[in-house]
Amino acid sequence: MTERTITVTRREVAVSADGAYGANHVEVGKAWRTADRAYRTTHGLQDNDAIPDNAIAFFPQDEEIVISFETEGPARLPGDDLARALAEYDRRAGRQHMPYADLPRPDQQKYLVAASELINTLYAEKLPARK
Repeated sequence: MTERTITVTRREVAVSADGAYGANHVEVGKAWRTADRAYRTTHGLQDNDAIPDNAIAFFPQDEEIVISFETEGPARLPGDDLARALAEYDRRAGRQHMPYADLPRPDQQKYLVAASELINTLYAEKLPARK
């Protein structure tokens, strides 16, 4: 048996649309090019490389058209959650005297930066393959 946790990231580009008049074709074209470039960059594709037919989708909605694609990757700890955990650790150790939510914005930002650096370090390391 193998168990996996996968994180799906959806990249969306939205264009305003009116139910009676639709969306401006120029804006839809810009949104499509933005989604196309983002997909190619994310997947390391060149301008002339083919994109799979089902890679990018259009979702018409009441007030907008959403153009999106998804990517999958290993689960990652959200930075905000880790920042809260680091602040709570400091509070319990006596280095901080209030919960994360009550900290001034600059102090919260310091924890977010520390969390981001820690996450980047952890995921940059090559882990040994499981046997």
